[in-house]
Amino acid sequence: MLLGLPGHLINDVQAATTTKAVTQGDTLIGADLARNIYDLNGAGITVAVISDSFNCLGGAEIGQANGELPATVTVLKEADCQGEKTLDEGRAMLEVIHDLAPGASLLFHAMGDNPADLTQALNRVADHGAQIIVDDAIYFSEPMFQDGPASQAIDRLVAERGIAVFSSAGNAGLNSYQSVFSDSGTYPLGEKHGVAHDFNPNPRETDTCQTITVGADAFTILSLQWDQPAKSIGGGNGSASDLDVVVYDDPACKRVARTWVIGGSTDNLGGDPVEVVGFDNKGNRHRKTVGLSILKVAGPAPGLLKYILSGSSLPSEHPSIDEYRNAPKTVTSAFGHANAASVFSVGAIEAGHGKKPPAPSYYSSPGGLPVLFDNQGQRLAEPIVRRHVDAVAPTNVNTSFFSKTRPDLEKDGKPNFTGTSAAAPHAAAVAALLLQAEARNGQVLKPIQLYDLLRRSALDMSTPGYDYETGYGLLQPAKAINLLSNDR
Repeated sequence: MLLGLPGHLINDVQAATTTKAVTQGDTLIGADLARNIYDLNGAGITVAVISDSFNCLGGAEIGQANGELPATVTVLKEADCQGEKTLDEGRAMLEVIHDLAPGASLLFHAMGDNPADLTQALNRVADHGAQIIVDDAIYFSEPMFQDGPASQAIDRLVAERGIAVFSSAGNAGLNSYQSVFSDSGTYPLGEKHGVAHDFNPNPRETDTCQTITVGADAFTILSLQWDQPAKSIGGGNGSASDLDVVVYDDPACKRVARTWVIGGSTDNLGGDPVEVVGFDNKGNRHRKTVGLSILKVAGPAPGLLKYILSGSSLPSEHPSIDEYRNAPKTVTSAFGHANAASVFSVGAIEAGHGKKPPAPSYYSSPGGLPVLFDNQGQRLAEPIVRRHVDAVAPTNVNTSFFSKTRPDLEKDGKPNFTGTSAAAPHAAAVAALLLQAEARNGQVLKPIQLYDLLRRSALDMSTPGYDYETGYGLLQPAKAINLLSNDR
């Protein structure tokens, strides 16, 4: 559907609106200067956003009337607006893009509930003319060590249709644990429920209980995966092992949780090597510390197991791994289609708001996760480690409406849009400016060329050179456009 406003309604609503909200990222990365210097606005370029929802909260028409969005936004599919997750992050992403590339045409498609929905959304926005796609979808059933259907769809869109795809890196931050499976020789729930993994790296000591803390008033998700192929991707025999996750109400692993924990005991034999657990701490204003055990119920011991906890851009909601943490430089938590071969994945830096220099966000997921299996489920001779995250962009930025549960750091009455969801649309908008600049010269900028320009022009951050936390650095659109001119 086309979301547009009749002229009389636009005039009526304009009279009641306030000053247009503009993302602080516009000036922080110099997109405003790039537009002015090179007379660009993204005209002629179509950008699609795939996210939770567009107008479930209502008020999109007010935003359009006030110039927060173009007069027409093509909504290919809206969410059902029934769940708590429909926060209209898609509309916030579209507002960011409109701030940086106000001439671009905008599409929206709801991300749905699973990777199959995302694959459908990717193909549908492509069929409706998207030249750039950006998403902030996270699905904890997506594979960590193999390219799933969404990753493969992205690779096809980039290679066969010349569409650039940007994805948020995720908000897990350092909340990832990985290890070889270490057989403790103990069966905390009895032999039929499996042998417990030993978290303690000291060979003279054993600890089958790891302490973690889940967020306050939050639904935290844990995805445990291991190094065996997924039946749903390549067919074949699927997982040769069955692992379970057991959660305890107490950090000493004495009382098994039975009421507020969902999942963790799927029969994985012949299926996918994935266990997803939900911790429902909604309604509790306090964080909750629990115990965690990983049990091998059947099959060989995995050579690598890994879990990632869902994160949050609100510290109170952000979980933590309290013991046996991996060293920060070895943590990888950007996974699924954010680690696809042909995606440009975007991490987040705090806008700073003039009080301090931009710095990586604590929740921004670092890359570096190895791909161990091909699309047919065959183990690769050598793991593939891709250079994702590719770059970073600002978060904690203004939109016209976003959730009042988010901070208002500048005290300007506009709660900030947070998370890597806020960073990714900055990159998509910069891409629109670059595509427009090349189109003026009768040329088509291919995705791989576009990605290369963004990487080469980025402002290095953190450790010198490429790193998995900030990629090649902070996006610099004016420098990218200048490089484009020099490359011709």
